[in-house]
Amino acid sequence: MGLSKLFHIDLNGQRSIKYDQDLVFGHGDLISAFFTVDLLVNGFPNGGPTYDGWLHFDYKPSRTDHMQGIWDSAAANVEMVTLLAEKAKAYRADPEVQEAFRTAGIHELAEPTIAQGESVSDFLADSSAYEDFDVDKAAERNYGFVKLNQLALRHLIG
Repeated sequence: MGLSKLFHIDLNGQRSIKYDQDLVFGHGDLISAFFTVDLLVNGFPNGGPTYDGWLHFDYKPSRTDHMQGIWDSAAANVEMVTLLAEKAKAYRADPEVQEAFRTAGIHELAEPTIAQGESVSDFLADSSAYEDFDVDKAAERNYGFVKLNQLALRHLIG
């Protein structure tokens, strides 16, 4: 990704707001695991590099499993990434998802805050971004985030 300075990414699962549970990847917050793999496999929604480095599974096998469970949990990590990668590719290829990206303004997130050739002083002198910003007009926009998330879940769980 980018300048190829990232050596590897640690993947594991987490439930709720607890810290450092180190579950099998995807065994916990499945939607976050899906979106992580989507970003790694597909890159940013409007293009850009994908991740082609090493994946490292920073997890602990279940203490309740015997020796075979250790190997099963290692295989489960790899299987989860593989399954989620397939689902993420189908998700991005879906025309309804691409339309939902446009509605939600996802592609707009790649637009720089300061335009090429513009200075910070130029940006600060433009009162349309804050003093003259029309909050009521901005509130009229429907971003459709619920639909976008529901489309992701449809691809994820069928």
